[in-house]
Amino acid sequence: MKTQSYILPFVLLGSGLLTACGETAVDPTQSNLSLDMAIPDSLTGGKSALVAKQTLSDIPLAAKTASRGTSVPCAYLGVEDDDDIFRNGYETTRFMVSAVATWSCIADLLIDISAAVPHNGVIFETENDNNSPDYESDEPTHYSVSDESVTQTTVRLYYNYSRSAPPISGEDSQFYISWNESDNGDIEGRMIIDGSQVNPDDRDPEDPVNMRMDFLFTETAETADMFLRFDSNNPWADGFRIQVAKDLTANPLQKVFDARGMINMKAQFLPISGITEVPEVQLQAVADSFGNGASIAEFRDLSLPLPLNIISGNDLGDYLFTKTDIYFFEDDMDWDYINKTVTASEFRGGRTTPATGGTWIPFDPSLDVIVSGLALDPGYFTGSQCAVYGDDCNDLFNTINNFVDGFAGMEQNQGTDPMDWRSAALAVPNYLDSVYPNGIDWTDAFELSFTPSAP
Repeated sequence: MKTQSYILPFVLLGSGLLTACGETAVDPTQSNLSLDMAIPDSLTGGKSALVAKQTLSDIPLAAKTASRGTSVPCAYLGVEDDDDIFRNGYETTRFMVSAVATWSCIADLLIDISAAVPHNGVIFETENDNNSPDYESDEPTHYSVSDESVTQTTVRLYYNYSRSAPPISGEDSQFYISWNESDNGDIEGRMIIDGSQVNPDDRDPEDPVNMRMDFLFTETAETADMFLRFDSNNPWADGFRIQVAKDLTANPLQKVFDARGMINMKAQFLPISGITEVPEVQLQAVADSFGNGASIAEFRDLSLPLPLNIISGNDLGDYLFTKTDIYFFEDDMDWDYINKTVTASEFRGGRTTPATGGTWIPFDPSLDVIVSGLALDPGYFTGSQCAVYGDDCNDLFNTINNFVDGFAGMEQNQGTDPMDWRSAALAVPNYLDSVYPNGIDWTDAFELSFTPSAP
């Protein structure tokens, strides 16, 4: 199942977006605006070791892809490349928050360095000529900076335009960011990217086609709200929303960060004939200032086939289940408490596993071998115990408690609930109610405009 690649292109684009846009670091005293939320490494996976390439363009607009006056790329590790982001709620947490951290860093950089360029709306060329052998499709060919008012600034980046036919004023850019700093110091803004036009050479048809991030920073709270839209080429997702909030008034040893995520599904990750339910995916994570925290993920109405031995045709059947995944983590990203529970499940047919005669090694178990090996009720797989269509199979799922490698390589529940502030924070999860900015659909979600809220 392909998972990580759906959002990763936007994360990687962030790491290479502005790399060689100028060779001199920007003086950080040029602007006091900053979108650095100081998100702990335990929520982002830490800074990526990805080395930003030095071939982008020489826009005076940037000082390499770096966070405010440093040489550190705007890229976060999230999860390792070989990890399944849905293996547990904590993996998903780091993956989604790393995307927000990356784009907050880029927005911060653009805001910081925009003071170094003319704010006259003139569209300038970069050194990235699309007729050159060195042309890079993931780098802008033109840019402009303009002032919408005394307090609002807009940056536009244009991709794949020629020197002979440059973009004209009023034409939509492929990358847009606009922000406003009010008299009281609040920073509000919006970033929008056309994923179908930025880096088209390396784009997978199933990748997101649009990204938008709204941000609001006040003296008491900081919020970044990211929206990702997929098109019909993605077989299972319509949209993904990630929101990260930081409470600047909270006790630093309790809930400071609150991250929430939601995937609006349109089909199963693993489609199974006869299962028509559409899954729901909700996530929430909390952390203190130092990175000690907890995550909860709810995967509702997921389909799961359990083939045991393809060669012999041994299949334990098809299932529909709902899982709650709780994962308490420490600031060093180690686990503190893991509790995965299947709260609902149904057998949906397709079982060919023989009643007897199977073996663990080689792996071709029969039902009696599974019952014995997993210490299930002796009558399991008979009567009403996960035997016929629609039967409850919670005992089976909560015993194997594994959703990646079949019966092997299980990540067992472990530890005990510390019953601290994390337990209280996630006792009643506060999930997002929509992936759409307007709460209904994608209408006008990616219009290249931004009007600050009334003071």
